[in-house]
Amino acid sequence: MFLDFHTHQVTNEPDVLEIYNVILSKETVGISSWGSPVSMGVHPWHISADWEELLEYLEVAAAWPVVRCVGEAGFDALRGGNMARQEEVFVRQVRIAEAVGKAVVVHCVQAYQELVAVKRKYKPRVPLVIHGFNRKPGLARQLIEAGFFLSFGKEILHQPGVQKALAETPAHRLFLETDGREGVAIQDIYTRAAALRQITLLELQEQINQNYREL
Repeated sequence: MFLDFHTHQVTNEPDVLEIYNVILSKETVGISSWGSPVSMGVHPWHISADWEELLEYLEVAAAWPVVRCVGEAGFDALRGGNMARQEEVFVRQVRIAEAVGKAVVVHCVQAYQELVAVKRKYKPRVPLVIHGFNRKPGLARQLIEAGFFLSFGKEILHQPGVQKALAETPAHRLFLETDGREGVAIQDIYTRAAALRQITLLELQEQINQNYREL
C-alpha cells in the first residue's frame, strides 16, 4: 500500500490508504462517515468564536476508530490570528490526543520557534507529525532533534533544499502525503522519495507502513 498521510481529497485508489483531513466547523460536526480513515481537528485558519464547542465535539469524536489522528492543528503566523489563542487551541487538542492515545497532525507556517517552545513547555505524550514540511535541512534537523516526525509532499519533486531534508530525515520519523493537490499522485511522491533516499520503492513503502502502525 501507498500511505497518503494527509489529504483533503479522497481518490479511493485501490492501492492507496488515504488519511482524509476533516477540518472541524459547523458544517462538518456530526458527519461520521468519510469513506476513508481521517484526521480531525480545529485548523489555525478556522479558529472561530465557537472553537470551544468544536473541541467539546472533538473530545468525543477523537475516540472513534475511524479517526486515526487529531488535527491538523498548530500555528500559522500569516493567517492564524492571535498567537496566544492559537497556542491555547493547539494545546487543548494535544491533550485530547493524549486522552485517546493518538498522534497529532501539525500545521505550521512561519512559527516553528513557537511550536518547538510549546512542545518543550507542555511535553506531549503523543507523536507530533508536521505535515507538508517544505523547508531546508537545517530546520528539519532541529525539528527531528526536538522529537517531531516530518511528512513531505510535492515539494520533493522539484525543490533541492526540501529534497535534501527528505534524504536526511531518519527513516522512523518519515511520512509522505499529497495534501490533496490536484495533479499530484502519491505514487510519484513515493517514487521520487525512494530515489532520493537511494532505496527501493518497496523498502520505502514497508518503512512508512511500519511508521504508521507504530504511530
